[in-house]
Amino acid sequence: MPYPPSTGDDPADRLFAQLKPVELEELTEAAHQRRRADDLARAFATPRDSFSPDEKRILMTRRPVLLLTAAAALGLAAAAAVAVPGLVGRDVPAVGHQVTAGSRTADRGPVDARTFLLAAAETVAREPAGSGRYWYTRQRVFERVQVAESEYMARLKALDKEYEAKKSEFKDRPAELRAADAEFQKRVGELKTSQVPYKAVAAYTVDSWQSVAQSGGNRSVTNQDVKITFATPEDEAKWKAAGSPVLREDKPRTSDGGESRIVSIDNPTLTMAEVGKLPTEKDALERRLRELYAKSPARSGANGRSFAEYMPQTALDLLVSPTTPGTRSALFKVLAEQPGITAQGRATDGLGRTGVALTSRFDSPEGEFEFRLTFAEDTAGLLEYEVTKAGEETPVTRVAFDRMALVNGLGDQPTS
Repeated sequence: MPYPPSTGDDPADRLFAQLKPVELEELTEAAHQRRRADDLARAFATPRDSFSPDEKRILMTRRPVLLLTAAAALGLAAAAAVAVPGLVGRDVPAVGHQVTAGSRTADRGPVDARTFLLAAAETVAREPAGSGRYWYTRQRVFERVQVAESEYMARLKALDKEYEAKKSEFKDRPAELRAADAEFQKRVGELKTSQVPYKAVAAYTVDSWQSVAQSGGNRSVTNQDVKITFATPEDEAKWKAAGSPVLREDKPRTSDGGESRIVSIDNPTLTMAEVGKLPTEKDALERRLRELYAKSPARSGANGRSFAEYMPQTALDLLVSPTTPGTRSALFKVLAEQPGITAQGRATDGLGRTGVALTSRFDSPEGEFEFRLTFAEDTAGLLEYEVTKAGEETPVTRVAFDRMALVNGLGDQPTS
């Protein structure tokens, strides 16, 4: 199951759930499930997911709009200029989604987000369709360090042990058990809001194989090649002064599952087995997306979102799934009609590739956040997404997509 919010639909708690160390999921998930039966958890109940804890956190961090209040809305698209060299009329050599950034110099005039998206639609429509039984992705994840993992887990385990003892003590005294539960939630919340007194980013790689059939198995290998980067030498000195605690354990984790996975939190009824059958014509795809939106938890509750607000994150989810070239082309056309998407010019992703950045900005009680998608200039392949709080240089999370392709076997790597 994904992380359920610990206080109903509280947006701040959802943000903290995105940022907590992975072992918290493994330690307290069962207790959370017993205590919380929120809409999001019910949405994930069918079909059951088989995500690893790291993947669940990545999924959650795709959802910056979970921070929105009911009154928050996307702004109108600005006419920020971006040069798009050779996006239309260029040969597309790849099978599967292209995630390589173009290297040609600019030879076209400036365009806005809508123009770029319509050109992208024309480009991806000419891609050859891939084939295979599993959808493979390699992601490089960059997360801002909030807590020292080793210290955090020690404190969390102590809290959990104390709570379990109180559950046994108060099993026949409901009022006292509820009070103990509330106290546990409060103290865990305080622990999650605590932050280390230095700035650092943890990076790690995730390989995943997802069956495109209803069954067939799934596998993910997370927490590979962990690297910690400090913002400044002074930050590293503060970490050393604190005893050089382990910020993230450098140990790969492998998990396997059996059922077809859901595609996204916002669309819990859509599975990996179904995305390859989505419409390839713009109007038909928009009708299908509006049907999904009508059933989506994104439109309900205090933080219900409009279709335009729902679209950027849903577009991300579909672009990193085994959709057909026709569906991706139609998706870009639907996205081009949505307000609130701004072209920001060229940006460099976490792997050093340069592409075109499109952003949306969101207001919340915690401040303003920016959601950014970066695309390769020549192929329109998605390079990266990131979520950043306004006024801060370090993203909350950024995920760069190194490779995405259909392969024939569980554990296979793309041949090109």
